[in-house]
Amino acid sequence: MKKFYINLDSAPERKCFFDDSYTRWSATSRAEITHLQNKKMISYYNISPDEHLAKCACLASHTNIWRYIATNKIDNVLIVEDDAKLVNPFPEELPSDGITYLGGFFVNPKITDKSPINAERNEGINKLDKGTLRMLMTLAYYIPHHGIAKEMIDTLDCFERHRAIDSLLYKIPVKNYYQYPAVFIERDLPSQIRKGKNKHSNDKYEWKTK
Repeated sequence: MKKFYINLDSAPERKCFFDDSYTRWSATSRAEITHLQNKKMISYYNISPDEHLAKCACLASHTNIWRYIATNKIDNVLIVEDDAKLVNPFPEELPSDGITYLGGFFVNPKITDKSPINAERNEGINKLDKGTLRMLMTLAYYIPHHGIAKEMIDTLDCFERHRAIDSLLYKIPVKNYYQYPAVFIERDLPSQIRKGKNKHSNDKYEWKTK
């Protein structure tokens, strides 16, 4: 398995969380966001300009890896963000026909819907039904084949406007799965996107508050 962790040059202290089996991917910074990327991203009205740029940078960091995977025809790829903490074993087998989430948290398809989450919680691999469930965060996920990465990029390039990376993944028509319980949880670290964030995902794909 080819394993990448996404890490800003300004956060070298997070490199210690990953051993030599991981390859560091230099994350895109706010300063590197182009005018076009800035204008193409849609954010809520109450999002600060700094957070908006951070969302643009997060999107660029992930999609740059997808392009790299597709261009270099790399299969069997794990992508994690640098606040991902390994807490459970990897599955012995992972689906080969779609992406598999290995961390994150569940919400309803309509994010503002606060009704109980209708999610399968069977141990092992579960299929994510986008009609009843949405996965937020791109904390950790698996891409089995470079062709899927290319399909993701080709779809993304057709979108006239962009949203946050997790919202875009929800709209890309590739099969989604998730491992339960999650393999990775979110470390108790300051968010590099949203200041003041005080909750983190656990291995049940729920928020764990401080």
